[in-house]
Amino acid sequence: MKLRQYILLAIAAAAVASCTTSTPPLPPGAADLELRAQSEAAAGKLRAAADLYRELADRTALARRAGYLIDGAVLLIELADTAAARQWLLEAGPAADPEQQKIVAGLLARVDLDEGDPDAALALLAAILPPVPDEWRPEFAATRGQALMRVGRHAEGVGAFVARESLLDAAEAIMANQRLIWEELGAAAPNAPLGQSDDPVVAGWLALAPLADAADDPGEFRRALLEWRSVYVDHPAAGGLLAELLSEQRNALQYPRQIALLLPLSSPQRPAAVAIRDGFLAAHLGAPVDTAVHVYDTTALGAAGAYLSAQLDGADFIVGPLLRPNVERVIGQAGFIPTLALNFAESEAPFLQSFHQFALAPEDEAHAVAEQAIAAGARTAVAIVRSDPWGYDLLDSFRSRFEALGGRVLDFRGYDPARQDFSEPVESLLNISLSNRRRSSLAENLGLAVEFEPRRRQDVDMIFIAAETPQAARLLAPQLRFHNAGDIPAYATSAIHEPANGSRDFDLNGIVFPDAPMLLAPDDTATFLRRELETLWPQRASRWVRYYGMGFDAYQLMTSLYVPGAPGWPLLGISGELRPDGQGKIRRTLPFAQFRDGRPVPLPQPPTEAEPTRAFIGSR
Repeated sequence: MKLRQYILLAIAAAAVASCTTSTPPLPPGAADLELRAQSEAAAGKLRAAADLYRELADRTALARRAGYLIDGAVLLIELADTAAARQWLLEAGPAADPEQQKIVAGLLARVDLDEGDPDAALALLAAILPPVPDEWRPEFAATRGQALMRVGRHAEGVGAFVARESLLDAAEAIMANQRLIWEELGAAAPNAPLGQSDDPVVAGWLALAPLADAADDPGEFRRALLEWRSVYVDHPAAGGLLAELLSEQRNALQYPRQIALLLPLSSPQRPAAVAIRDGFLAAHLGAPVDTAVHVYDTTALGAAGAYLSAQLDGADFIVGPLLRPNVERVIGQAGFIPTLALNFAESEAPFLQSFHQFALAPEDEAHAVAEQAIAAGARTAVAIVRSDPWGYDLLDSFRSRFEALGGRVLDFRGYDPARQDFSEPVESLLNISLSNRRRSSLAENLGLAVEFEPRRRQDVDMIFIAAETPQAARLLAPQLRFHNAGDIPAYATSAIHEPANGSRDFDLNGIVFPDAPMLLAPDDTATFLRRELETLWPQRASRWVRYYGMGFDAYQLMTSLYVPGAPGWPLLGISGELRPDGQGKIRRTLPFAQFRDGRPVPLPQPPTEAEPTRAFIGSR
């Protein structure tokens, strides 16, 4: 068992003992000794802590004495001093209350197991009448599982561990439970019969036992795991223990030796895919490492087929796929090979330690807009969005973040992108339509022509424009100004910015938007790459430049994510300041600009919390 687990059990046992109604008050000075004992145990000074519990036991009686002897015995077990632990537990028995007697029996079973007598351990555990104290159930289940496996009842032992996992909440504890199963299976005699089980999880563990011999050969181990995974598709070990074992094999390497890049190269999305490939290869050629990149066409092979082929071909890291449905299709195969998908999955997939997702997601930009507007003092907002799922999803992303920060979205309207006149939704959003109706009503009642200038609503601090194209934004922005809303700060996503547009975009003046640093505030790396892109692939240097930057940054992320815990975050990429969110997604922080005199003008950036890791660029 892990040291921390024993310490927690000791504290829990102390709490049980101290809360027993039949125990007398603590003698003078005992409370301080108890705190010292707990502090020494937490600091890893187990022998000193055990000595303090011995002193406490000698000062007290009945259930309180038993509690201190139990606490000390837990530490002695951790120190592998089983003889002393047994003596203390036998001393505790006569003074223990009924609940403590169950704890004593369970710990004596652990002592028997550690001294090589699993049969005695099982007999003691079988004699404990339920209910077992909740805080001790995982410990007793672990003892029982190990004892069963050491007497050759492997299927029953694995079943005990599988049941134990349902008692655990923390990911670290679940991983430790899986490691116990793996270690016990690895300790089984070669070719020993392991038994069978109708439970698919238990059966999957038993099928893993022969693979332990291949663990020293990373290539063979991975191939064996892939075959196993094809049978036990949803097994909990796939994204947990086995992914960690493969990760440990990678720790000696700084970079992957073979990289697979999965892109839809023969699909309608080919231009974006090619730009990502070119950016990725540009970073690869500039990197001071010797690795191979194999490119797979997910359109020709299918996403799942390309992903499996990459694994079978020996990829150490997989980048892709690009399309959202394809990301969804490969998640079921993920877990063994570290992967950086180039989009977010459509559903909230379970978090896998080795599966990461990176996207040029408009919803991230909507969140950034909400944060920027709130920082500028906005507290109320209206929105005009494209009237389709894309527009409404973007509105939901903006609204959730804006309102989480204390703002309130008062109203929104949808516009039809097929139309060229957006005056109707703009007038309705700004209450101009209502003002015009009041004028008509007044003129009709008076029977006279009425001099009247419609007034827009006055309760709005900002306007969010969810336009997917610069053309739509060029139609919306003048309508807002025409209806006297030009003084209301307007925000949009990067979709309104067209890097290829050589002329000035005067219609967009005043709109604030986020975009990639490569386009708004390029550093030396971004400037070099932009020039290289314009020289080598001038036809791709404009419209698809964001995807080129995404490919370049995907390479930087891959090298950072390959060895867990290696990189410093954030990574200053050319498509944004990048950092993991703890749930497998890479999030972007973007600079902002405002259209002035028809050109984007970068806005001052807030200071960062940490010095970012910069993207490298090597010599050719």
